Amino acid sequence: MHYLAVDSGTTNSRVWLMQDRQVVEKKQISVGVRNTAIDGHNRTLMEGIRRATAELKTLTAAGRGPQFALAAGMIASNLGLAEVQHVQAPAGIEELSARVEKRTFSELEDLPFYFVPGVRSGPRQADLSNVNDIDIIRGEETEVMGALQEVGLRGPLLYIHLGSHTKLVKVDGANRICGGSSTLGGELNYAVRQETILHDSLPPVLGPSIQEEFLEQGWSYCRKFGLFRTLYLVRIFDLNSNYSKEAIASFFLGASMSEEFRCLEPLMVEDPVSTVILSGLPQLQPAWHHFLKPHKWAVRSLSPEETEQAFLAGLYGIYQRAVTPQKA
Repeated sequence: MHYLAVDSGTTNSRVWLMQDRQVVEKKQISVGVRNTAIDGHNRTLMEGIRRATAELKTLTAAGRGPQFALAAGMIASNLGLAEVQHVQAPAGIEELSARVEKRTFSELEDLPFYFVPGVRSGPRQADLSNVNDIDIIRGEETEVMGALQEVGLRGPLLYIHLGSHTKLVKVDGANRICGGSSTLGGELNYAVRQETILHDSLPPVLGPSIQEEFLEQGWSYCRKFGLFRTLYLVRIFDLNSNYSKEAIASFFLGASMSEEFRCLEPLMVEDPVSTVILSGLPQLQPAWHHFLKPHKWAVRSLSPEETEQAFLAGLYGIYQRAVTPQKA
């Protein structure tokens, strides 16, 4: 049995051709919901998914193409192909499977698409007194469910996904997502490196090699002088020092990490856990390990292959429960 697995994020989308839960081929396209936000319509995203699925379909024998598609991530948001309402936390695999929605699209040859909902936590209505207690995720819930199964994890734990957005996902003792906090860390780092004057002061890619002294000083300067001033110091170092771009990049990354931990530290105080799982961008994981180490948490990193497998396993597991009647 062939089927497609689809993961659309903010800036990129991935489409896998699967056969009996094994990857046959994968296509990655530089299209995400950011395009929808900028364009004001989802035609670019739809065309990217259509092109990828058409290319993958040629890899199957005539009449044996994919029978359905499983999709999670921002593709199920109001900026994606079909908006599926978030499930309210606490939410585990049963709650997610109960809210899977089936849609078809003429642009995609009416192939049945099964969309996995995201998870929201905190009060339902935001105001100035409670907005920091609210969080939303799409895609990470699928990855978390798959990792709990594939890696044999058990909550309570904190699952940190590093991508366009940093996602700090709390998992309770029943392996349900019970809360968390998200930041624009990845997108902002990219934007600062690519779209500001610092483009010439930093290497194209951050990490994975870090210089700990500069990493620590970036953290300290950010706490003393604020993020905006510390970012400008990157420019000053570039023009007025003999430091390498790699050293200056560690300083920049330390400042970014200081801001990320402003978000993480309250979570760990309010609901302490002993286990932290790191997934996502491998080049950022060494810096996270460095700053997590003093807290004595048990930290486990997932490789890109393990992260991908977790997402695919979670996607199929949620779908399987959604279409298979459960015994009372």
